[in-house]
Amino acid sequence: MTTHSISIARDFSPYPGGRRRKDGPYSGEAFRDDILRPALIKHDLVSINLDGVAGLPSSFWEEVFGGVIRKRLVGPSDVSKRLRVTTTEPDLKVYMDLAYRYAGDAVSALNEA
Repeated sequence: MTTHSISIARDFSPYPGGRRRKDGPYSGEAFRDDILRPALIKHDLVSINLDGVAGLPSSFWEEVFGGVIRKRLVGPSDVSKRLRVTTTEPDLKVYMDLAYRYAGDAVSALNEA
């Protein structure tokens, strides 16, 4: 099993924001497609570290985790097996659970369609 670590602050931006590329260079769409997708193709497990980000707007975070489901980058039952969210910063821990909730919401939406 190969594992790859991504630091949003170091490998992308300490100030991520927006859902779509049109919202700016550090959007959820850009992170998902340019950073996360290639890592998921090459590795069995991708760990996303939140340390150092100023915050994660819900539009950014939902586009990343809901988007991996909608774009079929990860199967609905594989999200927790293929993606790990980590942080040592207490203020950012809330985003760990939100990531999986956004993925679950996307799964539910696909099932309803």
